[in-house]
Amino acid sequence: MELLDDIDVLEREFDTLVAHVTRDCAEIATELARPLPCDSARIIACQRRITGYVRDVSALLPKLNIAESRLAAEARARAEAEGGRPLLPPRWYTLRMRADRLRSDMNQWHEIQALIAQQAPPTPQPLYWASDGRPAAAVTQADVSDTLFNSLHKLLNPQSQDAAAYDHGCYPDIGLSNSVFLEHAHAAYRAFLAQRRRHGARFLDVGCGAGLKVVSAVEFFERADGIEFDVGYADTAKALFDAMGLGQCHVMQADALTFEAYGDYDVIYFYRPMRDEAAMRALEARIVEQARPGTLLIAAYGGFAARHADLGCGRLDGHVYVAGANEAQANELRNAAEHIGVSVRRRETKLQGLWEPLLAASHANGYGIRRVTPIRV
Repeated sequence: MELLDDIDVLEREFDTLVAHVTRDCAEIATELARPLPCDSARIIACQRRITGYVRDVSALLPKLNIAESRLAAEARARAEAEGGRPLLPPRWYTLRMRADRLRSDMNQWHEIQALIAQQAPPTPQPLYWASDGRPAAAVTQADVSDTLFNSLHKLLNPQSQDAAAYDHGCYPDIGLSNSVFLEHAHAAYRAFLAQRRRHGARFLDVGCGAGLKVVSAVEFFERADGIEFDVGYADTAKALFDAMGLGQCHVMQADALTFEAYGDYDVIYFYRPMRDEAAMRALEARIVEQARPGTLLIAAYGGFAARHADLGCGRLDGHVYVAGANEAQANELRNAAEHIGVSVRRRETKLQGLWEPLLAASHANGYGIRRVTPIRV
């Protein structure tokens, strides 16, 4: 009976520690989710308490070891007297498993502290590199990557544009350099996080060709779709998504000039899919007319830059625009987006543990912990 009392004491001590850490963790997560500036003093106070709990967990482990030794000795004596295997009480195995998980969680506290420090308060970072601010090595690496990407594109989609698509006024499957596209997509991703929407971002590529930009976009956005008029190109994109097992990517063989679901998306990308200037302007007007206010538009060409204000869009930065926004509103969103971190951490698979609220709040702020094995779907 005395040993079972020991288990009762250890369970209460363990439950109290978990409750305290959970409370302070939730308090920090709540502060990180608030609009800037957050209450840094409150966050620091919680961190200090959690650091104390780390020490308490370290002190609890020897008690567990002593209790386990006593329980094991009693189990061996009982087995010798009564026969059978020397089994400890089932409650003990549950407690030990929970204690091991708690120790594992608390061993990550130094990483979690570093993650919090980046956000309380965050240091603003521009959405784009200045044209002369990128390191020469980064420029070279991007050029090499783009060359490889273009070769891959030709390998995946060697076919010529079909006659119907040409007659409709569509451009063939030629795309923006992938490194430049990633700059725009990353800026749009940070702006989406700054909007504090409560759903995963939905991305649309208008005139997606073989679908490689859609594949790139899904690294930032939860769902990525493409519209393609050319039947052959659309079939190639579908085959690519299927071969890669990307269930969150879809292609629609459709006419962008009559498409009626632009309002379903949070980020819309178009890079002059139409050859004819009048058709291109009609497409711009249709997209802007249907897009919900706040939709982020990646329009990486000069024509839209000249027309965006007349279309009722504010320029966020670079070639990213905000539908239904004036320049003041776009500037306000850009300032908020610059305070979002630059990490991209897909979290479709959540980690169950003490730090999950903090990791989720940090992810919503653009921050995450690098992992040797990334979290995948």
